[in-house]
Amino acid sequence: MPSTGPWPNRSAIRNRLPNMDPSPLSDAFTELNQHCIKLVGDLSALRALSDLGRQDSGDEAGLLRTAMRILLENNDFERCSLFLLDGDSLSCRTGLDWRESVLPTGTARPTPHRFRLGEGIIGMAAETGNLQHCRNCREETRFVHPDPEQRTGSLICVPVTVEGRVIGVLNVSHGQQDFFSEHHERLLEVFSNFLGQLIANWRYTHQMETEITRRTRELRTALTEAEELKRRYQQLSVIDELTGIHNRRFFFPEAQAALANAVRHRREFSLMMVDLDRFKHINDSFGHAMGDKVLQVTAALLKGQTREGDVIARFGGEEFVLALPDTDLDGAVRLAERILHSLRNLEFNTDRGPLRVTTSIGLSCLDGRESPDQSDLLETLLRQADQALYCSKSQGRDRACSWKDVRYRM
Repeated sequence: MPSTGPWPNRSAIRNRLPNMDPSPLSDAFTELNQHCIKLVGDLSALRALSDLGRQDSGDEAGLLRTAMRILLENNDFERCSLFLLDGDSLSCRTGLDWRESVLPTGTARPTPHRFRLGEGIIGMAAETGNLQHCRNCREETRFVHPDPEQRTGSLICVPVTVEGRVIGVLNVSHGQQDFFSEHHERLLEVFSNFLGQLIANWRYTHQMETEITRRTRELRTALTEAEELKRRYQQLSVIDELTGIHNRRFFFPEAQAALANAVRHRREFSLMMVDLDRFKHINDSFGHAMGDKVLQVTAALLKGQTREGDVIARFGGEEFVLALPDTDLDGAVRLAERILHSLRNLEFNTDRGPLRVTTSIGLSCLDGRESPDQSDLLETLLRQADQALYCSKSQGRDRACSWKDVRYRM
């Protein structure tokens, strides 16, 4: 069916094609292909830089080296470097040549050169915050090269910013003059934005890690101190501050446990109460300081006479109590006699002459008829020892009596 309207038919098109010059179409295709290749390289560089931000790159220097390598591997640049702001000047943190980037052992080497703000093209990029493009570095008076041996033809310096604040300058160079195009400028501006955010994220993350480490260290220190304070508090809560031996808060649970074990295994157990004689007279006549010293010496003497496993405590005032596992009445009496003898031999030097002290002791012990579920057994033994102590006092002091003696006299 013949074609109608303004459009030519297929035959007319075929007749005209042999007369067309294919060169423009071929050139356009080549140019489009080159643009596509560049675009793929640009996207690859940006993708690799984005992926780098999600990796653990170690230190900042390693991060910057990898970023420079990514830029060179995906573009036809010869050299690139990164200067970061350090006070009022720029210092080179990393630099890479294309020959180094392709070598297995190639490393990005920073140079010791520094630029002041506004100095050279690099300093101008940092000062103005705008991209600087030098198309012919050999004739550009503003161009300052840190390494005169390198022949730089063209250079682009792009500010690296974070939230509008310049933190450094990305520099890309080539030996050929007029090498860079507007396409390169757009790419490097996008790359520098990515790079600035990458640096900011790395610094923030590692700042947080450093802060977390510091806070964790402080927390560990605080916990250690808290544990030490807790330990000291617990110790102080069960230690008599004056004498250094345990107090009654410590005595009751410890003595109860030792007594329960003795009843369960049908073993001996004795209780001893020690009360200094005429202690009020010592305080009134020789002063409280001397009274405190007498208590301290007495506590040390009692502690020296007891064994490991015995429970000794200051019960209150001038009264002490001893729980003696695996000790029958005869053993408790022998211990009481040693304590009485040791105290009689003590002499305290005072302003009013020598001071001698004595003590009265009351004893009680298990008689083998106790029931394991007798909950008030410890209170019973304490009451019996206290009555035996009263018996010692009433018989003239400086002696020991047992609950057995009290019952005998009843």
